[in-house]
Parts: sequence; structure tokens; C-alpha cells
Amino acid sequence: MRYDEFRDRWQGALRTARLLYHHDRPEETIDLTTMARRWRVRPLPRPAEPFHAGAMISFRWDPFDSARAYTCEEDLLTELLGRRTGRSTQRRLLRVDITLHATLPYGATTPMPAPGVWVPWVASVEGRLDSALTARRRRKGAEPLWRGDLEISGRTASNGAFSLHGMSVPAYEMIVVPRIWDDPRRREREASAAKQIDGLAGRFRGALDAWTASVSELVRWLRHPPGPPRAPSRRRRREPFPDDGDVGPETTH
Repeated sequence: MRYDEFRDRWQGALRTARLLYHHDRPEETIDLTTMARRWRVRPLPRPAEPFHAGAMISFRWDPFDSARAYTCEEDLLTELLGRRTGRSTQRRLLRVDITLHATLPYGATTPMPAPGVWVPWVASVEGRLDSALTARRRRKGAEPLWRGDLEISGRTASNGAFSLHGMSVPAYEMIVVPRIWDDPRRREREASAAKQIDGLAGRFRGALDAWTASVSELVRWLRHPPGPPRAPSRRRRREPFPDDGDVGPETTH
């Protein structure tokens, strides 16, 4: 699979997952020193007033990937070892990154939420992202994947108070790119990357949905912070007709 083939297949999967639309313009660059290619796209941010929640999706195509895409593995071994051998080669792994982010408008900040709001929210968003990105059945030889910690950006005032401007969470997953074999039997055994590409695009969509919902939830908590749990009332139940010492009307005989 060459760069153009992978790029078109990946963009098609993102469109199916509704992460890429006709008005989105992916950026493609080439490093003239290393000849490495870089592809990235920023889907339109989603409103979570006052934050703007969104993501950046990218991958890097090394010159080694290009070299392996324009020759078979047997010829590659001949070039490296000087002879044609029956040895196998390492799998072609391509890293696809996603960075989820939420920022306030330019120059705007907000005080850091109280620990009673911030700590449970961070635990909640990490749990949701784990479910969306990394909750896959662990099996031998599974492709590497990773989710980073929540990162924040802001401004520190002269009195030491920190104001929040934005948040982000990085993550990535490796995709197995099919190798090109001269041996027909090895060529038939080489699995297609289509299923993994489609699955990763769907997981990225689920992660963006979970992230947007979490940011909206944080905004509600900032406006209406949850109060401390109410202790059970210890007041005695008031009788409908309390005994105030009146024994009732006098009776005559």
C-alpha cells in the first residue's frame, strides 16, 4: 500500500464516520530534507459554549514506508543484506494520532474549577475516552495504542492564581499496512488494512463525541457546581396538634 492509497482509504473512512466533510481541507506537507510526508486535518470545532471542542487527526509517512511501498519485501532484503533470503520482515506499522482539545476564545480565561468539581470531571472524561479508544479485546500481537493524560494551558497571575484557557488529550493507534511480497503465498496471507482503518475512524468519532459531551458537562458544573451531599435531617417530626398543656374544655357535672 502506497501513500496515495492509504490517504484515500483513510479519508474515505473518516467521511463514513462523519469526521471529514467536503468543506474540510486536509493539510499535506513534505519535508524537503527528510522527504517525510505529513497529513493532518482539523474537523470543524463543536460548540460547547464558552469552549470550542474539536480534534486534530494526523499521520506521518516516512521515506522508509515509501521505499517499502515501491518494492517487494524480498528485493528489500536483497538490498539490505546483499542476497535474497527466505526470511520474513517486520510488520509495517503506521502511527495515526488524534489530539482532542477544547479552548476558550482568544485571550479568554476562566478560574480553575474547585477540586470538588475538577477531580471527578477528570476521572469521568478519562473513563469515557478509555471506553472509546482503548476498550478493545486484548489479544496476542495486538497493535500498540496509547492515550495520554489530560493537559491544560492557561495563565498565571501575579498573585499566583492560575486561570484556565484550554485542555487537550493526545492519543494514537498503530495501523498494520500490508506488505508487498513477490511470493504469491505470502501475498495472499497478507491481511488488508481496510477493517482496521474503518474501526479506527469509528473509534476516533466515538472519542470526539465523548470529549464534546464531557466538555459540555464541565461547563454545566462550572455554572451550577454540585453542592455537598445533604445529611439526613434530625429534626423531630412535628405533630399536627402539639400538646401545649391544654387539657381541653372543662366539663361540668
